[in-house]
Amino acid sequence: MELLEEDLTCPICCSLFEDPRVLPCSHSFCRKCLEGILEGNRSQSWRPSFKCPTCRKETLNTGTNSLQVNYSLRGIVEKYNRIRTMSTMSVCRQHSGQPLNIFCATDLKLICGFCATEDHKGHTFCALEDAYQQEKAAFEELFQVFKNWRRTDIMSCLESLETSKKKSLELVSKDARKVNAYFDQLISTLDQKKNEILSDFETMKLMVMQAYDPEINKLSAVLEEQRLALSIAESFRGASDPLRFLQQMQEFRGKLSAIQETPLPAPTNVTVGHLVKKFDVKNWDTVKLGDVDKLAAPHEFSAGGSARPRHFRWLWGLSIFVCFFLSAVLFLESETLSFLSTNISAVYHFLRPLVDETNYAVVCWTKVSSVCLFLFEMCQTCLFNLFSSTLD
Repeated sequence: MELLEEDLTCPICCSLFEDPRVLPCSHSFCRKCLEGILEGNRSQSWRPSFKCPTCRKETLNTGTNSLQVNYSLRGIVEKYNRIRTMSTMSVCRQHSGQPLNIFCATDLKLICGFCATEDHKGHTFCALEDAYQQEKAAFEELFQVFKNWRRTDIMSCLESLETSKKKSLELVSKDARKVNAYFDQLISTLDQKKNEILSDFETMKLMVMQAYDPEINKLSAVLEEQRLALSIAESFRGASDPLRFLQQMQEFRGKLSAIQETPLPAPTNVTVGHLVKKFDVKNWDTVKLGDVDKLAAPHEFSAGGSARPRHFRWLWGLSIFVCFFLSAVLFLESETLSFLSTNISAVYHFLRPLVDETNYAVVCWTKVSSVCLFLFEMCQTCLFNLFSSTLD
């Protein structure tokens, strides 16, 4: 088709031939193209001829009407146009390859030749050009009807939907703001409770350090004294001078005696372990969001509103006793004081075992109390789980 179209194209306008005229040299051109050439030569009246655009052979200028019509070429161009129109025409879906070249006026649809003899047998048919004119008029009427079809109702319904949509979005946005404010407040409450609980733990850390650090420092001092005594012993161990050896031996015995007489501090047990156990996160899983601010801090578990360890209460009582004892000593007579100072060592050696036993008993009682408290919490958790399972 493309090669054929090249042969059917005018060399001047490069379009398909339209009313082709043949020159004496056998070259064909469109009539309008030749008229344009002759019109350009009219200003040159002294030239009675014009040249062929293809071969440049001169031809007498007698007008385009005197030129012979190329009927064969015009027929070929017309057939080519019909074939090209047929190739671009839609084909029937029911009969593959058949062009839709018939219009059924009964069903108002395009059909092929097979459809006209089968499904549309007995219907009224018309040419495509006539159908085009009829449907064009029908289209304008249908277009105007459809353009105004229920437009007012649709606009009213659309406006109603837009209003409802706006109200719904406002309600959703309002609820979203409430949720945002609620969680902001909840986060603020959680941060406050977190800071409160961590502050209590920092307080307990400070209390533990205050309870243990003095005793640790005492033991460290004892170890340092022992190290110095051993250093002295190593320094005169190989001494051959009797005087120097005896002097160093005397100093070594003094330090050894002082170290041996220094009482070891009783084991200190700061009772904060039972408070820490209360803060197991598993116990917080059942807390409602609104009750987060009701979570108990460590200082809220003690009866007096603070988590002061029992060891500090013992020290407080002991301090009061020492104050009363010293006050009473001030009013004693000199002979009584002399008697006490003379026998204080004996009293100390007599009370030393009792004090050690008392300290040991306190440690044992503290451990027993911790175990009992742990068992009580385990029983409480088991009962709570049992009741929860029963309710479920």
